[in-house]
Amino acid sequence: MPEITSLAQYLLAITPAFLVCAALLLAVPRTVPLLRVLVHMLFFVLARDAMTAHGYWQVAAGGLRFTAPPPVLLALGAMSLGLVASTCWLESEARRQIRWLGMRPVLSVLLGVAGACVIIALATGLKALSGLPSLAPVAPSALPLLLGFALAANCYEELLFRGLLQQQLRAWLPAWRAALVSGLLFGLCHAFLATTVTQVGAPILVFTVIEGVVAGLVYCRAGLLGASLAHGLAIFALAAGWV
Repeated sequence: MPEITSLAQYLLAITPAFLVCAALLLAVPRTVPLLRVLVHMLFFVLARDAMTAHGYWQVAAGGLRFTAPPPVLLALGAMSLGLVASTCWLESEARRQIRWLGMRPVLSVLLGVAGACVIIALATGLKALSGLPSLAPVAPSALPLLLGFALAANCYEELLFRGLLQQQLRAWLPAWRAALVSGLLFGLCHAFLATTVTQVGAPILVFTVIEGVVAGLVYCRAGLLGASLAHGLAIFALAAGWV
Protein backbone atom coordinates (compact mmCIF):
# COMPACT_ATOMS: atom_id res chain seq x y z
CA MET A 1 0.00 0.00 0.00
CA PRO A 2 1.34 3.48 -0.86
CA GLU A 3 0.17 4.85 2.51
CA ILE A 4 2.32 2.34 4.40
CA THR A 5 5.29 3.11 2.18
CA SER A 6 4.84 6.84 2.71
CA LEU A 7 4.56 6.46 6.48
CA ALA A 8 7.59 4.18 6.60
CA GLN A 9 9.63 6.74 4.66
CA TYR A 10 8.56 9.49 7.06
CA LEU A 11 9.44 7.44 10.14
CA LEU A 12 12.79 6.51 8.62
CA ALA A 13 13.52 10.18 7.94
CA ILE A 14 12.93 11.24 11.56
CA THR A 15 14.65 8.21 13.13
CA PRO A 16 18.13 9.82 13.35
CA ALA A 17 16.71 12.82 15.23
CA PHE A 18 14.73 10.46 17.46
CA LEU A 19 17.87 8.49 18.34
CA VAL A 20 19.87 11.63 19.15
CA CYS A 21 17.05 12.94 21.35
CA ALA A 22 16.77 9.56 23.08
CA ALA A 23 20.51 9.64 23.79
CA LEU A 24 20.19 13.15 25.19
CA LEU A 25 17.36 12.12 27.48
CA LEU A 26 19.54 9.30 28.77
CA ALA A 27 22.42 11.73 29.34
CA VAL A 28 20.53 14.62 30.93
CA PRO A 29 19.52 13.90 34.55
CA ARG A 30 15.96 14.46 35.72
CA THR A 31 17.29 17.12 38.07
CA VAL A 32 17.56 19.43 35.02
CA PRO A 33 13.92 19.32 33.88
CA LEU A 34 13.97 22.41 31.64
CA LEU A 35 16.79 20.98 29.52
CA ARG A 36 14.90 17.72 29.18
CA VAL A 37 11.80 19.64 28.09
CA LEU A 38 13.92 21.42 25.48
CA VAL A 39 15.04 18.06 24.06
CA HIS A 40 11.41 16.92 23.75
CA MET A 41 10.50 20.19 22.04
CA LEU A 42 13.37 19.92 19.55
CA PHE A 43 12.27 16.44 18.52
CA PHE A 44 8.70 17.64 18.11
CA VAL A 45 9.81 20.53 15.87
CA LEU A 46 11.93 18.23 13.70
CA ALA A 47 9.16 15.64 13.39
CA ARG A 48 6.52 18.28 12.61
CA ASP A 49 8.56 20.08 9.98
CA ALA A 50 9.40 16.78 8.27
CA MET A 51 5.68 16.39 7.58
CA THR A 52 5.95 19.20 5.03
CA ALA A 53 8.61 17.48 2.93
CA HIS A 54 6.55 14.28 2.91
CA GLY A 55 3.43 16.08 1.70
CA TYR A 56 1.38 15.49 4.84
CA TRP A 57 0.28 19.12 5.06
CA GLN A 58 0.49 22.35 3.14
CA VAL A 59 0.95 25.69 4.89
CA ALA A 60 0.04 28.92 3.11
CA ALA A 61 -0.22 32.55 4.20
CA GLY A 62 -3.99 32.20 4.40
CA GLY A 63 -4.34 28.83 6.08
CA LEU A 64 -3.24 25.22 6.23
CA ARG A 65 -4.46 21.96 4.84
CA PHE A 66 -3.74 18.39 5.95
CA THR A 67 -3.10 16.47 2.75
CA ALA A 68 -1.99 13.09 4.11
CA PRO A 69 -4.24 10.12 3.24
CA PRO A 70 -6.74 9.23 5.98
CA PRO A 71 -4.84 6.10 7.13
CA VAL A 72 -1.69 8.18 7.54
CA LEU A 73 -3.56 10.86 9.52
CA LEU A 74 -4.99 8.16 11.79
CA ALA A 75 -1.52 6.69 12.30
CA LEU A 76 0.01 10.11 13.02
CA GLY A 77 -2.76 10.91 15.51
CA ALA A 78 -2.19 7.60 17.28
CA MET A 79 1.56 8.23 17.34
CA SER A 80 0.96 11.64 18.89
CA LEU A 81 -1.11 10.12 21.69
CA GLY A 82 1.61 7.50 22.15
CA LEU A 83 4.17 10.29 22.51
CA VAL A 84 1.94 11.92 25.14
CA ALA A 85 1.91 8.69 27.14
CA SER A 86 5.64 8.01 26.72
CA THR A 87 6.61 11.61 27.59
CA CYS A 88 4.50 11.47 30.75
CA TRP A 89 6.23 8.22 31.67
CA LEU A 90 9.70 9.58 30.99
CA GLU A 91 9.04 12.83 32.85
CA SER A 92 7.24 11.31 35.82
CA GLU A 93 8.35 13.96 38.32
CA ALA A 94 7.41 16.87 36.05
CA ARG A 95 4.13 15.13 35.22
CA ARG A 96 3.03 15.34 38.85
CA GLN A 97 3.23 19.13 38.68
CA ILE A 98 1.08 19.48 35.56
CA ARG A 99 -2.21 21.26 35.98
CA TRP A 100 -4.50 18.90 34.09
CA LEU A 101 -7.82 20.65 34.79
CA GLY A 102 -9.17 23.88 36.16
CA MET A 103 -11.40 23.98 39.19
CA ARG A 104 -14.15 22.13 37.30
CA PRO A 105 -13.90 19.91 34.20
CA VAL A 106 -16.91 21.56 32.55
CA LEU A 107 -15.39 24.99 33.08
CA SER A 108 -12.11 23.76 31.60
CA VAL A 109 -13.94 22.65 28.46
CA LEU A 110 -15.82 25.93 28.18
CA LEU A 111 -12.65 27.99 28.64
CA GLY A 112 -10.90 25.84 26.05
CA VAL A 113 -13.68 26.45 23.52
CA ALA A 114 -13.64 30.17 24.37
CA GLY A 115 -9.88 30.27 23.86
CA ALA A 116 -10.29 28.69 20.43
CA CYS A 117 -12.90 31.31 19.56
CA VAL A 118 -10.50 34.09 20.58
CA ILE A 119 -7.71 32.64 18.42
CA ILE A 120 -10.07 32.21 15.46
CA ALA A 121 -11.47 35.74 15.85
CA LEU A 122 -8.00 37.31 16.02
CA ALA A 123 -6.77 35.27 13.05
CA THR A 124 -9.85 36.20 11.02
CA GLY A 125 -9.43 39.89 11.82
CA LEU A 126 -5.73 39.90 10.97
CA LYS A 127 -6.38 38.08 7.68
CA ALA A 128 -9.02 40.65 6.76
CA LEU A 129 -6.70 43.56 7.59
CA SER A 130 -3.81 42.09 5.61
CA GLY A 131 -5.93 40.90 2.69
CA LEU A 132 -4.83 37.26 2.94
CA PRO A 133 -7.06 34.78 1.08
CA SER A 134 -8.84 31.90 2.79
CA LEU A 135 -8.73 28.33 1.58
CA ALA A 136 -11.90 26.67 0.36
CA PRO A 137 -13.79 24.70 3.05
CA VAL A 138 -13.11 20.97 3.09
CA ALA A 139 -15.84 18.41 2.40
CA PRO A 140 -18.14 17.77 5.41
CA SER A 141 -17.29 14.06 5.27
CA ALA A 142 -13.66 14.89 6.10
CA LEU A 143 -14.44 16.90 9.22
CA PRO A 144 -14.61 14.07 11.83
CA LEU A 145 -11.16 12.75 10.90
CA LEU A 146 -9.79 16.28 10.73
CA LEU A 147 -11.17 17.10 14.18
CA GLY A 148 -9.78 13.94 15.72
CA PHE A 149 -6.36 14.50 14.22
CA ALA A 150 -6.22 18.18 15.22
CA LEU A 151 -7.06 17.37 18.83
CA ALA A 152 -4.74 14.34 19.12
CA ALA A 153 -1.75 15.95 17.43
CA ASN A 154 -1.97 19.23 19.31
CA CYS A 155 -2.47 17.49 22.65
CA TYR A 156 1.18 16.40 22.43
CA GLU A 157 2.28 19.93 21.56
CA GLU A 158 0.36 21.38 24.49
CA LEU A 159 1.82 18.81 26.87
CA LEU A 160 5.29 20.05 25.93
CA PHE A 161 4.74 23.80 25.82
CA ARG A 162 2.15 24.24 28.53
CA GLY A 163 2.12 21.13 30.73
CA LEU A 164 5.90 20.84 30.97
CA LEU A 165 7.56 24.11 29.90
CA GLN A 166 5.06 26.63 31.25
CA GLN A 167 4.52 24.68 34.45
CA GLN A 168 8.28 24.55 35.06
CA LEU A 169 8.55 28.30 34.44
CA ARG A 170 6.06 28.90 37.24
CA ALA A 171 8.85 28.19 39.70
CA TRP A 172 10.46 31.51 38.67
CA LEU A 173 7.73 33.56 37.00
CA PRO A 174 4.18 34.69 37.79
CA ALA A 175 1.46 32.83 35.90
CA TRP A 176 0.85 35.51 33.24
CA ARG A 177 4.55 35.88 32.45
CA ALA A 178 5.06 32.13 32.24
CA ALA A 179 2.14 32.02 29.77
CA LEU A 180 3.70 34.83 27.74
CA VAL A 181 7.13 33.18 27.65
CA SER A 182 5.70 29.78 26.64
CA GLY A 183 3.60 31.47 23.95
CA LEU A 184 6.53 33.40 22.51
CA LEU A 185 8.73 30.29 22.52
CA PHE A 186 5.91 28.42 20.84
CA GLY A 187 5.91 30.99 18.06
CA LEU A 188 9.71 30.93 17.83
CA CYS A 189 9.64 27.16 17.38
CA HIS A 190 7.70 27.79 14.15
CA ALA A 191 10.38 30.14 12.76
CA PHE A 192 12.15 27.46 10.71
CA LEU A 193 8.80 26.32 9.32
CA ALA A 194 7.91 29.93 8.47
CA THR A 195 11.18 31.10 6.94
CA THR A 196 12.82 28.02 5.46
CA VAL A 197 10.51 25.03 5.11
CA THR A 198 7.59 26.99 3.62
CA GLN A 199 8.91 30.57 3.23
CA VAL A 200 5.43 31.84 4.23
CA GLY A 201 7.09 34.13 6.74
CA ALA A 202 5.40 36.51 9.17
CA PRO A 203 1.80 35.17 8.96
CA ILE A 204 2.88 31.86 10.51
CA LEU A 205 4.82 33.55 13.29
CA VAL A 206 2.03 36.03 14.10
CA PHE A 207 -0.61 33.30 14.19
CA THR A 208 1.45 30.90 16.30
CA VAL A 209 2.41 33.59 18.82
CA ILE A 210 -1.28 34.49 19.22
CA GLU A 211 -2.18 30.82 19.49
CA GLY A 212 0.58 30.10 22.01
CA VAL A 213 -0.15 33.07 24.28
CA VAL A 214 -3.91 32.41 24.31
CA ALA A 215 -3.35 28.70 25.02
CA GLY A 216 -0.93 29.66 27.79
CA LEU A 217 -3.48 31.97 29.42
CA VAL A 218 -6.16 29.29 29.12
CA TYR A 219 -3.79 26.83 30.80
CA CYS A 220 -3.55 29.14 33.83
CA ARG A 221 -7.27 28.74 34.50
CA ALA A 222 -8.34 25.57 32.69
CA GLY A 223 -5.27 23.35 32.78
CA LEU A 224 -3.97 21.14 29.99
CA LEU A 225 -7.46 20.06 28.94
CA GLY A 226 -8.51 23.63 28.24
CA ALA A 227 -5.24 24.57 26.51
CA SER A 228 -5.40 21.48 24.28
CA LEU A 229 -8.97 22.28 23.26
CA ALA A 230 -8.11 25.90 22.52
CA HIS A 231 -5.17 24.89 20.33
CA GLY A 232 -6.75 21.86 18.69
CA LEU A 233 -10.07 23.49 17.84
CA ALA A 234 -8.33 26.56 16.40
CA ILE A 235 -6.20 24.37 14.14
CA PHE A 236 -9.27 22.37 13.18
CA ALA A 237 -11.14 25.53 12.13
CA LEU A 238 -8.13 26.76 10.16
CA ALA A 239 -7.57 23.43 8.40
CA ALA A 240 -11.29 23.08 7.68
CA GLY A 241 -11.20 26.38 5.77
CA TRP A 242 -13.49 28.19 8.20
CA VAL A 243 -10.98 30.94 9.03
